[in-house]
Amino acid sequence: MSLDDLQATIEKLQDKIEVHRLYLSSNETATRQVLIDPMLLELGWNVSDPDQVALEYSAGGGRADYALKSNDAPVAVIEAKRLGNQLEEREIMQVLNYANSRGIAYMVVTNGDDWRMYDVFARQPIEERILMQFSITQTPAHESALQALRMWRSNLASLGNPIPARDPVLQSEKNKEEYDDAVTSNPPVSLPEPDEQEGLKTFQTTTEPDTEPEWVVLTDLLNLDRKSQKPRRIKFPQGQPKSFRASGVGVLREIAEWLVNSEKLTPENAQVPHPKIKNRYVASSREQDLQKPEEICIGVYIEKNWNAQDSVDGAKGVLEHCGVDPSTIQISF
Repeated sequence: MSLDDLQATIEKLQDKIEVHRLYLSSNETATRQVLIDPMLLELGWNVSDPDQVALEYSAGGGRADYALKSNDAPVAVIEAKRLGNQLEEREIMQVLNYANSRGIAYMVVTNGDDWRMYDVFARQPIEERILMQFSITQTPAHESALQALRMWRSNLASLGNPIPARDPVLQSEKNKEEYDDAVTSNPPVSLPEPDEQEGLKTFQTTTEPDTEPEWVVLTDLLNLDRKSQKPRRIKFPQGQPKSFRASGVGVLREIAEWLVNSEKLTPENAQVPHPKIKNRYVASSREQDLQKPEEICIGVYIEKNWNAQDSVDGAKGVLEHCGVDPSTIQISF
């Protein structure tokens, strides 16, 4: 990708907004197809490739229009609105909270014209979390291109740390002065260390923590109680480590989502009794089977009303139900 190509794409989008504003303003699907998808494609995100972009990404009871993925894990989510729809703070906070609870470091909201990117874990007021902001119709195209580099796949997919691209990636010298100014005024973003924020555990989502954690095989997790340290990282077979909100039920949630994404857990086989507790289900295709259901995907729910050990035992049961050896899953604290 060159900066000239990105700028040319933005100029084409300017023309489309001017010509088709009335049509796009009445249709979110059209806004996505005509304005948002081409921008993502130019930035290296192939929206037709599920390994790069998950559409209507659902997890933890929330749903994102797009999830940009690296190593089979989301590094950013995008909330899409129809052209002209105002980006309200209430809606932005809902998506921020969703991303925070799922351990996704970056969130983008756009109506195809206005684009904003937020640092989900920043311990600041919402207006101070903005990493990128531009308007295709109001911001000069070369400035929009410089801002949009925050979403460039080589930035997000490599380290999950969106910084302005540096030479020699930019093949054009046309906007070199503006680019240098942008790099100076937008230093690399650093995620906060694990900390408590409004009662929620925040964490980094880099695939390798600063200190290599001690990994424990899932089947060795025994006798967890209220005083036990809570799991906060998980490693699947042939996958990269993934962080999540420190909790016992988080293990069950992460395993259920992995099984759903692997097409091993589906609405057709989601009726999973708890292996150690009679007359209770770990997962089900029906909400009424569960005391406190949480939707993993359409037609698949898990039970949230467990203590830490019951949740871990339930996760083992779901894995065995789906034909996966629980000893292939590793956990760290």
